[in-house]
Amino acid sequence: MRFRTVFGSALLAASILAIPTAPARAQGAEPSPADRARAAELKQRGDAAIDSMRYGEAVDAYTTAYAMTKDPALLYNRGRALQALGDFPGALEALEGFAATANAELRARVPKLTELLAEVRTHVTTLVLNCNVAGARVLLRDKLVGTTPLSGRLRFTSGAANLEVTAEGYLPYTKNLVLPGGGVLDLDVTLLSKAKSSVLVLRAPTPGTVAIVDGKVVGNPPVEVVVDPGSHKIVARAEGYADTETSAVVSSGQHKEVDLMLKQKPGITAQWWFWTGLGAVVAGGAAVTAAFLIERKPSQGDLPPGTVSAPVHF
Repeated sequence: MRFRTVFGSALLAASILAIPTAPARAQGAEPSPADRARAAELKQRGDAAIDSMRYGEAVDAYTTAYAMTKDPALLYNRGRALQALGDFPGALEALEGFAATANAELRARVPKLTELLAEVRTHVTTLVLNCNVAGARVLLRDKLVGTTPLSGRLRFTSGAANLEVTAEGYLPYTKNLVLPGGGVLDLDVTLLSKAKSSVLVLRAPTPGTVAIVDGKVVGNPPVEVVVDPGSHKIVARAEGYADTETSAVVSSGQHKEVDLMLKQKPGITAQWWFWTGLGAVVAGGAAVTAAFLIERKPSQGDLPPGTVSAPVHF
């Protein structure tokens, strides 16, 4: 049986490392001759898919073949195909399975296995999530992870991710995360009862409006903000509009809707200081013009005193 190694970054190019796998099989019940033949056929199909960069097909073929024979070599192949697909958690699981079940001879035929495992781990985050409500649905990157309490630690591809935790009768919990590569993220999620939580529901018809509650930016309306019972200062602002300030008083368990209406700022020609300043300039200009149009007597070499009503500056 041949052994595949995949190299590269985004889509990994495949190369072949010939390894006899018969003596490397994990302990357990021997597969039937029919299962062994079928697994060999699937192995060849997976190899051909790797050569054609059809990594999804390769994963399916190797997975089915491994279920029949429990051959650790197939775990390695599957792990490299998953790595090519960018499924680093799945790749790490398969490669760790290979490292744990392959015999010393088979592991020795895989160069730099330790380095490979370390590289894949840099793309994986282990998430530990605790929630105060049992049965809450947990979604990460819009995919259902499970319901609380989550069993053990979960692995995800590192990087930016949106988390959502929801349960009947509770306000949804949403958070944008950055999952650290090669690290563990511990997260405590507290869901708030809808019956007991005070919520401001902010709306604004003006596009691009930013809402600020008690000095903290809460987002672009429509937006719901969980607040303590009592009075809260609300500011709405948008480019080209005058800020709108208001306040809202909410009681425990109340959902209060607030409409934030903004007015456009007046143009420069509508400003009082524009017209005042312009009037002064016009008046000064008229006085200077009048002064220069006054006829001088032949006996006077300069303008007589009092003929200029405004100072002239150059």
